[in-house]
Amino acid sequence: MTFLPSNTVLDVSVLLFLATCIGAYRLLCVPSHLRHIPAVPIFPTLASYISGEVEEQRVKRLILPFADSKETDVVLVYCLGNWMVQVLESKLGKQLLENPTVWKQEQSKDILLWRFIGNNNVFMANGEMGKRHARIVRDSINKTMPVDVFTSLSRTALDLIGDGGRVRWDDFANRYTLDAFGIGVIGYDFQALADPDGHFVQRYHEVMNAIANPLYVGLPVLERWLPRRGVQKMIDSFVTDLCKILDEKKKSPGNDVITYMFQEPEMTELEYRDNTIVMFVAGHDTTAGAISSAAFFLGLYPEIQERVREEVIAVMGYDEPTADHFNRMPYLNAVLRESMRTNTPSNITLPRISDEPVRIGSYTVPPGTPMCFNICAAHHNPRTWCTPAAFDPTRFLHDAEANAGAGGTGTGEAAHWATFGLGPRRCLARNFSIFEQRVLLSMLIREFRWSVPADSPHRQRIRNGLSVFALSLPENLELDFVRLGEEKGRWL
Repeated sequence: MTFLPSNTVLDVSVLLFLATCIGAYRLLCVPSHLRHIPAVPIFPTLASYISGEVEEQRVKRLILPFADSKETDVVLVYCLGNWMVQVLESKLGKQLLENPTVWKQEQSKDILLWRFIGNNNVFMANGEMGKRHARIVRDSINKTMPVDVFTSLSRTALDLIGDGGRVRWDDFANRYTLDAFGIGVIGYDFQALADPDGHFVQRYHEVMNAIANPLYVGLPVLERWLPRRGVQKMIDSFVTDLCKILDEKKKSPGNDVITYMFQEPEMTELEYRDNTIVMFVAGHDTTAGAISSAAFFLGLYPEIQERVREEVIAVMGYDEPTADHFNRMPYLNAVLRESMRTNTPSNITLPRISDEPVRIGSYTVPPGTPMCFNICAAHHNPRTWCTPAAFDPTRFLHDAEANAGAGGTGTGEAAHWATFGLGPRRCLARNFSIFEQRVLLSMLIREFRWSVPADSPHRQRIRNGLSVFALSLPENLELDFVRLGEEKGRWL
């Protein structure tokens, strides 16, 4: 066996150290062609990622104060392993998202997030494929709006609450939306409300928690350097079992989104798979977060809760919910919109890229630069919202078009509301999500009064769990429920 002289070993170690430093510098240093755009300091950003700070807190604590100090709505942020231009104002965001030279950036499957959802779906696809997917998914969703399913699941949720008491509400919301997705989208009953410890439900949460490792979220390059084989197997096993559900669905068609998608001969098996996965995540988690947030704010502000209750009973009485009822509930709609503004379910859009220089505000973004619209920042931008930290549903009450549905453009402050995106590329399932929220909360508020416990960690501010998809998902949110008197009505 031959040994290297000690000085040679030392030289090799020095060279390796220098190479590592140079690689880290190249990875983390702002590229020269982007230095004209104000860059959020890298080390506080990395510390935020590695500490597990959630996106909405990073935006409020780090990104918005920096942008305010520079008097800009366009900043450079180290995100997903790249320096990315982030747009922090809705009109500029709309300008970016509607730019015909800009398309969604294809993401590497080396990163487990993208391995999970794939690239062949309505969320990721561009060009003709993107248009085809959007048409098929939109048409399939529009063929079914399962309000009866939402109503039935809401009754189950209310029965589980029973006579009231302390309830882990984020868990309830998650199970409700999972069952709504299962029955309404893929025609499969996960029975998450009835069986919170169900195998499929637990596996999904295990996969999502494993993907959301803070170190790998902050430094995605680690997926190549230190690949997590065990997590990859978890993802692949989960997807395999979901595909088995799709195979069964082909044999037993029903009144659900996937059945209508299967009627489209233009889609491949891979496209069915990827679209189901992305709808599973986007249609389930985001709505669960929105329902959790709305219930939290209603519990925190009893006067707002009482006003919603009065409106719901005056319009709907104790009948089953219908679309017409909700068109006549401006205050409930305003509360939902303000809740989704204050704790935005999905904080940033998928990165965009262009082969051409892109003008955003006063900056020209060079070709090949990742760009995104930061919805959370736009919802808390002090240059466009009066008292953005305050929960104030009345800011939406003068916006009749927006209050009537999920897609109004609004006026004044309401014009900057962007929860479901902006322009023609808005979320295709926005009405599905809005109806899920309206049905559950309107039925809940007729039967219960609830509050945020005095010892709740959410008392000062709502606290979200870490999400690799940059979602706002309230975590460990407990609420105290009291059943209203029998004179308030009871389903028979």
